[in-house]
Amino acid sequence: VTDTLLLEKRMISLLPALTDDGVSGEVRIQSLDHESLLVTLNLEAKFEEVCDRCGVDFQREIKIEDYSAKYVCQLDPEWKDTEEDILLIDTKNGVIDLEELMYHALMLEEPIVKVCPACKEVIENDENNEDDETQRAVFSGYFS
Repeated sequence: VTDTLLLEKRMISLLPALTDDGVSGEVRIQSLDHESLLVTLNLEAKFEEVCDRCGVDFQREIKIEDYSAKYVCQLDPEWKDTEEDILLIDTKNGVIDLEELMYHALMLEEPIVKVCPACKEVIENDENNEDDETQRAVFSGYFS
């Protein structure tokens, strides 16, 4: 059994830089058996950021496709070596915490250094120029 939830402008309190557009997208919840669920996220969000290079304010957009995690009623010791995200179902209240999963998915996309589009272009052009200069220096001995 699979259910799909559509999200529109969902705010996440742990993400203060999230714009007023919030998080939008789709959450698919698939029953694997009577004690586990597979949850798959497809999300879009925008964040208000400050460029670490020039200090200008800009919006950073994130798109997440097919980020999934397994929800279970109880943890199995055999799962400790798995790379799969495994979260607990609140069996007392019969709920799963989708906000926590969305938070983790979005935080995995958080860059170490935040740069605005203008600075990103400058950096990429500088890298391309350095590559050209390196290639010219390397090959100049072969063609002289």
